[in-house]
Amino acid sequence: MLEGTRTQDRGPLFPGSSCFPLSPDHKHKTDYKYHTRGKHDQLNMIFNLLGTPGEPDIEQLEREDAKRYIRCFAARSGDGLAVKFPGVDADAIDILNRMLRFNPKDRIAVTEALEHRLFTSGPNVIRDQSRETSAPKYVTLEFEKEPDLDEKLLRKYFCKEIKKYHPEMPDM
Repeated sequence: MLEGTRTQDRGPLFPGSSCFPLSPDHKHKTDYKYHTRGKHDQLNMIFNLLGTPGEPDIEQLEREDAKRYIRCFAARSGDGLAVKFPGVDADAIDILNRMLRFNPKDRIAVTEALEHRLFTSGPNVIRDQSRETSAPKYVTLEFEKEPDLDEKLLRKYFCKEIKKYHPEMPDM
C-alpha cells in the first residue's frame, strides 16, 4: 500500500466491470465496435491508462477476431502511471511500466524483475534465492485456445484447474 493513501482511494488498477467476449450483453456478440464504447469496459480502462497498442503489437496476436476487436478502440496514448500515482518512487513506476506492456514479448522477465533496483536496494529487498524454485515447464492455459469462450466454458476450465490441486472437490 502506498503511504499516505486513504483506504477509500485504494482499489483495482483497472476497475472495469465487463470485457468482451465475456460481456453480459449477448445481444451484440458479433458487434465488436459496440463493446468498445462502454465506459467500464476492461480494455478501455487499461487503454485510458497505458494507451492503445500499436499496429505491430496488434499484428502479433494469433486470433483474427482479437485483432479486429482491438482495432475498434479509439487510438490514445493513455494518461500514464506517473499521472495516476503522483509522488510514487520512479523505480516503482519503471517496473510497473515494464510489466504492463501489451505485447508479452516486451514485458520484463520475472528474473529480471526480481533483480530490478526497486527490490535490490533500500528497505525493499525481498528476494531470497535460497527459497526459490522453478516450474519444470511453461504454464499453459488450455482455455486460451477455445474459439468461442463463454462464461460457462471458462468456469469449466477454472474448475478443472482447481481440481488439480484439490481433487476432493466435487464435480461441477
